[in-house]
Amino acid sequence: MLLQLEGGGYAAPDFSSLTSILIWLILFIIGLLIITIFLKIALGLIDKAKNTDFGAVFVTSLLVVLIIDFLPWLLGLIGLWYILGLIIAVILAFVIISSRHGISFLTAVLVAIIAFILYIVVMILIGAVIAGIIIAAL
Repeated sequence: MLLQLEGGGYAAPDFSSLTSILIWLILFIIGLLIITIFLKIALGLIDKAKNTDFGAVFVTSLLVVLIIDFLPWLLGLIGLWYILGLIIAVILAFVIISSRHGISFLTAVLVAIIAFILYIVVMILIGAVIAGIIIAAL
């Protein structure tokens, strides 16, 4: 699905067939839904947040993911540093979250941190459950 580089890293998805495009699209939508769920939970913890229904948070997540995915790549194409594009993209992501949900910039940073921590905790719990099932099956 991804092109393997000689150094062991991965490059862009391989869109050589319709199957790989559809698999990438399905994985993208699943990832976007996961991001949306955790962002919605984090926004729900903030009293002043507006537009916290699932559709509005989904659009916010989509905009954030598109900005973070494509802005560094685009700036890298025109000769600027990739890391500079990533920093600008993250700042723009916080601006998008703050403007779409009526919260301050620092509150948007806090919302992103809360969403990330929730994601990590849930993934650790899911991993522990799966490991317990595997160990119990042995």
